[in-house]
Amino acid sequence: MRAKDRLILALDLPDSETAVPILDRLEGKVGLVKVNSLALAEPGIVSLVQDRGIKVWRDFKHHDIPGTVANYIKADVKDGLAMTSIHTLGGTQMMEYAVKAAEETDLKIIGITILTSHGQKGFSQELEIPGLLRDKVKQLALSAQGSGLYGVVASAQEAKMLRLVLSSKTLIITPGIKPKWAVGRQDQARVTTPYEAIMNGADYLVVGSGIYGSKKPDEATEKIIADIDQALSDRTL
Repeated sequence: MRAKDRLILALDLPDSETAVPILDRLEGKVGLVKVNSLALAEPGIVSLVQDRGIKVWRDFKHHDIPGTVANYIKADVKDGLAMTSIHTLGGTQMMEYAVKAAEETDLKIIGITILTSHGQKGFSQELEIPGLLRDKVKQLALSAQGSGLYGVVASAQEAKMLRLVLSSKTLIITPGIKPKWAVGRQDQARVTTPYEAIMNGADYLVVGSGIYGSKKPDEATEKIIADIDQALSDRTL
């Protein structure tokens, strides 16, 4: 897999008028785009991305009773999505129903572990979940793997630990990526640079504001891909 194939553009923008020029500027530079709130407000954005030969991950983070989640997955298949996401906190049965609903299709289902907006303090005090956040991430990731999910979403700070316990076939997707030269979002608690994330064992990186927040998003994308490529080279040494 090439370095550029490991970069996922998070199109966290308010409307298609803002998003489409970014897509056009990045033609040929990204192969997968993640949409969430934009796809909810403007469902047609999925087709706009697909019409440009770019695969779509509609990141709605399904979390409901098993049968309802299975219906969500069937809708994702119908819309020709390349990737979709479900919350691993929904439990093993929910994940297994999701996998069953996507059988014999090309849809890749990934499991959200603990959102990167949570730090240990908020995890323990606000959510009142006992133990270490990283241990819960590990437990949920292993559950996702056992349920047959394609991969898991976790911060790069847990990627190194997950790479040691997960099969090489279970891919690790890391959001909260902030290049050193970029202005990052302030709602992420567990962030890492592209180079560090790949070195820690991540397979895919999700980058949003680090690209579209740049004055030259095409150049920013090329710099991130170069960081990924360097890390992949260093990781094999």
